[in-house]
Amino acid sequence: MSVQHEAVRAFLAVAGRGRTWRSGEALDRAIARRRPWPARPPRPVQGVDVALRQEGDWPLVRLVPRGATASTGTVLALHGGGYVFGPEAQHWTFWRALAAASGRTLVAPLFRPAPEGAAADTVPRVAAIARGLAAEGPLALLGDSAGGGIALAAAQLLAEEGLRPPLLLSAPWLDGSMTEPWRMERDPWLAAPGLRRAAEHYRGDLPIDHPFVSPLLGDLAGLGPITVASGTRDVLHRDALRLEERCPDPVRLLVGRGLLHNWPLLPIPEARAARRAFVDALR
Repeated sequence: MSVQHEAVRAFLAVAGRGRTWRSGEALDRAIARRRPWPARPPRPVQGVDVALRQEGDWPLVRLVPRGATASTGTVLALHGGGYVFGPEAQHWTFWRALAAASGRTLVAPLFRPAPEGAAADTVPRVAAIARGLAAEGPLALLGDSAGGGIALAAAQLLAEEGLRPPLLLSAPWLDGSMTEPWRMERDPWLAAPGLRRAAEHYRGDLPIDHPFVSPLLGDLAGLGPITVASGTRDVLHRDALRLEERCPDPVRLLVGRGLLHNWPLLPIPEARAARRAFVDALR
């Protein structure tokens, strides 16, 4: 593990980021303090333009690399945040880098977080956006953490129509019930009690094992190629392993030994391998 990775781990510990997820009550307090929805789109950077339009009440942020056209394809990016928080700065940095490296436009829906935004509305709307983008050109779905769960749930709906976009997943949360969290030394970031409370907020009136909330328990047949990056020091790592076990088609699993949750999005040298794998999958 790199010095940079250990510095991030130390920062999480000192900043107390893990306390948010240690109990349901702690998570509810954090939700009460969260930033207003929707998140503010990033500024353009050299080589990547930013455009914004509305999809109903959802803003859709488009990160467009110079020279991109509909024929080069799009990446529909679903952000993590436990279903209850918006995208962080590292999401925008990762997405811009992926758009620039792949030449594809990246489309990020700023979906309403739970409990105001629930699975029964979120997943079909994401699938509808994906359907429209697929009609324009090649499409891939990208999701990290809770966004990985939304991506897989939407992909299952698209598979019913014969659409099989590639799936690029970073530290995906695929089982809302957290029935089999990874057994490991303490995760400095996430913990099962807070995640379970977040899933309760997100599921709304749906049962916890509904495929919109726990897509790992849904139909995994007929999906597009899947690339997953997951770290062993992540309480969600078990979901990546179970996806590889349950999926009838091969899953490309990149295991980060000793690495934290969502390591492909972190400013660490180890992230470069996952980013290269995602770009390769798009090509």
